[in-house]
Amino acid sequence: MRRSPRSSVLLLQPLQPLWLDAAAHALPAPPPRRSPVRVVVDLVEETHVRIDVPGIVGEDRRSFIQLQLQNLLPDVPLRATWQGPAAQPVLPRPFVLHAVGVSSPLLAERLQELAEAGQPIEGVWPLSYLLAQWAARQPDVPRSGSVLVCLPLEHGMRMVLLADRVPVFSRLLLETEPGWQARETALTIKYLADNRFIAQGEQPAVLMLEPSPALLKSLREQSITLLPPPAARYPGGVLAEVLALAGPGSPGQLAGPGLRRHHLARRVSRQLRWATAALLVAGLGVLGWQTLDMLQSARHSREWYAQAEQMEQDSQAIRAELERRHIDVPLLRLARAVQDGPLQGGVDPARPLWQLGQLLRGRPQAQLLRSEQALRAQPCADAQANAVSVPDEATAGETRQSPEWRIEIRPVTSLLPRQRQALLQELAQDVARWDHWQVELDPVRQESTAAVSGGLSNNAEQGPPTWRWCLAPRAAEGGAAAPGGGQPS
Repeated sequence: MRRSPRSSVLLLQPLQPLWLDAAAHALPAPPPRRSPVRVVVDLVEETHVRIDVPGIVGEDRRSFIQLQLQNLLPDVPLRATWQGPAAQPVLPRPFVLHAVGVSSPLLAERLQELAEAGQPIEGVWPLSYLLAQWAARQPDVPRSGSVLVCLPLEHGMRMVLLADRVPVFSRLLLETEPGWQARETALTIKYLADNRFIAQGEQPAVLMLEPSPALLKSLREQSITLLPPPAARYPGGVLAEVLALAGPGSPGQLAGPGLRRHHLARRVSRQLRWATAALLVAGLGVLGWQTLDMLQSARHSREWYAQAEQMEQDSQAIRAELERRHIDVPLLRLARAVQDGPLQGGVDPARPLWQLGQLLRGRPQAQLLRSEQALRAQPCADAQANAVSVPDEATAGETRQSPEWRIEIRPVTSLLPRQRQALLQELAQDVARWDHWQVELDPVRQESTAAVSGGLSNNAEQGPPTWRWCLAPRAAEGGAAAPGGGQPS
């Protein structure tokens, strides 16, 4: 439902106003003064008009529609259109707009009484538009063509002509006798054909809602073919279903903001109360969350304070125990630092010496003069070709050192220059293939400029050269442990 179930309905008809509840049952007395009311009009002074709107949009369209309504419905304060702004085309193309207006002194007087009494008026709807809206929702009603919907009431019969499910004509018949109603229905169909509401020769479908047996018999005598009436879904019948449609969103709402001021003020007040309640609940929630956060912070503070006190007591007890045992605290700290600190890898000479022995094995022409291994901050710093800068950590006091291996070999004097150069090449190739070691100082580079044919560049008096290698750990293996599985030292 789009309305409040407590809102009453004022069915305003020519005979006397009827107060009905939501189920279309008559109320014994008018509702309380402050209760909302929906006004449904079923009067003779009802006019339907058609407006041909050209292809305009925006303010031009609104001005044109208002001007046409003023010309077609002059001095009619209560008027409305079937197609609302949302149902109108967005693009500038022509379309047809249907409207209704009600100008009745009885309606104006009754609405004035309700407004002066402070009765919240939800809106004013013509019964013909509500009946057309109800019929347009029925699946058995044809979607195209003309359909004449008739609703017998206690004070007469309301007839509405639908053209493609749009109300274009309405008539209130103030006659309750079935024979007269059947004859007036036939005359109405003839009137619609004569005035071109329906095509010449077209027989509109007639939907008679809740007819009495006598009315059905009279209609058959007038040769009027009826559509099968839909089954009522409300205990109050079709009238209750039609009246239930009166609410926000239903087309044909006639009352302006002035008549509905009490209802609008009440709705705004209710929305403000709901918004205030929501803000209050949200504020209480935030306040409660902040309170819980403060309580939790206070609990954590107490726990931290208790832990600090316990730590202070434990430290005092430790100091007292150290003084009692005459323990040197600085020396203990140094021992603990040595125990906890990482030990740096040293040099393990076993594998390097084995590799050196394998190098000289089977080469008696090569004499080992020197083999020295040491830990240095910058291995092979004197190697001009591959010299690297000392890291900032080393200069700042970080004593991170790496192994360095220096080897000196001299060939025998009996070798010719070609033989000496071949021996040097063999030794250099074997040294370059050693795992974990990278050659930083290579004697091959120094000998590359000497003549290797005839031995003209070497005098007999000049002794054989000394070949010097300097090796450092490879980049991938430059960790704390020494190459060759060195142990910490």
